[in-house]
Amino acid sequence: MATTMNIQIDWNRITGRTTPLSYGLNAFQGFDPQRTGDPVYARNMAYMAPGLIRYHNGGMMGTSERSAGLINAAARGWDRDKVRRALTPRLFAGSQRMMNIANWPDWMDKDGADAKGDGFLDADQFDAYAALCADLVRIVNKEARLGVRYWEVTNERDGRYFVPFYEDNGKGRLRDPAKPDRVNELAALYNRCAVAMKKVDPTILVGGPAAARPDLLAFHTRFVRGTLRHLDFFSFHAYASGSKETPDEAVYDRAAGMGDYTRAIAQMLKRESPRRHIPLMLDEYNISWTWQTRDPRMTNHKGSVFDALAMVHAVRGGADVTAAWNEKDGIYGKTDGQNRLRPGAHVFHLFNRYLVGDVVQADTSEPKAIVAFAVRDRKTRRRACLLVNRSNAEHQAEMAFTNGRPVLRHQVSSVGFSKKPLRAEDSKLPLPEHSVTVLTWEE
Repeated sequence: MATTMNIQIDWNRITGRTTPLSYGLNAFQGFDPQRTGDPVYARNMAYMAPGLIRYHNGGMMGTSERSAGLINAAARGWDRDKVRRALTPRLFAGSQRMMNIANWPDWMDKDGADAKGDGFLDADQFDAYAALCADLVRIVNKEARLGVRYWEVTNERDGRYFVPFYEDNGKGRLRDPAKPDRVNELAALYNRCAVAMKKVDPTILVGGPAAARPDLLAFHTRFVRGTLRHLDFFSFHAYASGSKETPDEAVYDRAAGMGDYTRAIAQMLKRESPRRHIPLMLDEYNISWTWQTRDPRMTNHKGSVFDALAMVHAVRGGADVTAAWNEKDGIYGKTDGQNRLRPGAHVFHLFNRYLVGDVVQADTSEPKAIVAFAVRDRKTRRRACLLVNRSNAEHQAEMAFTNGRPVLRHQVSSVGFSKKPLRAEDSKLPLPEHSVTVLTWEE
């Protein structure tokens, strides 16, 4: 027998605000013109309607013959034509866009014991790398006039410039006092890039460092201190597990933990920059930090529960932007390789259509089982309530609204996506196990 849960919504008590940037997506396929030129791909992105698109693919520094590569190796620069073709102005027209410059070309890392370099940008290549970043701004915003506003320098370099220098996987003492970490070097590189990029287009916002580890507050703090004058936003990533055997409850708990990490970083940013708000972006997250697990939850209804929880807890923790990993692929994507919508696609559709506006007080009698989140839109006067059943049992929601009844129920569960109008006699609503439900009504 389903347990009845009491849901309390106070529409007059505003606790926060979400914006179109609150529920973004990473465009893993964004550098491939064959993918971005596909009208079905474009329709799917329009359906999910992310307020922010983050262009990120670790292969961008490969030669342009590769699907994600953007480099003209002979010229030691960008393949300008491919960049323009991939970032077509018609695609993602309703979204803000972020360009992540993930790493550097191999000719800029020749130091080290072998031909592959040592993983650090060579000291004599700082100016060249800054110029390369600035040239991408020139191609995208000056030559192609694409108006990309957000620019993110490097990706997950804490894993190279900080973590290996410390014991306990980055949390302990310095391994060798004679070999300090290289965070100051990374900050100096960032500053050089930000200055060069803004000389090309002073209207852009530059940020970073797309930190891989949300827990390494020591790294975050030092990076912020070293870049504060040139840091327009701070970005980090968070994943829940490295094993598909991690229990569902633990995975959902770690989505809640992402909110705790967000809150700690937000507090740090306020301490380091008390007079200027530095926007905080959780701009990459999912269940598994390695594609090798091929965790099926990332493509089914349980992944939808995780996404909903991650977005809610990050927003409550102080994130200005979130962006899930990713829009389309065989392992993580909200759509699969054949452009078929997965359950997560419907969650992003619902969040971006109905859950932007004033966040109001929402509580449930059993928050470990049912998580509630409610939003009121001032412009449309629409109200929406999200109910996430993160348990492995069906429950019923007993509604206690004072401002009218919801008129439409949208639900993602093990049986797929459905929506239906509610009847007057629907005083208790079924919430299937591992499900996401959004109730909407108009004033």
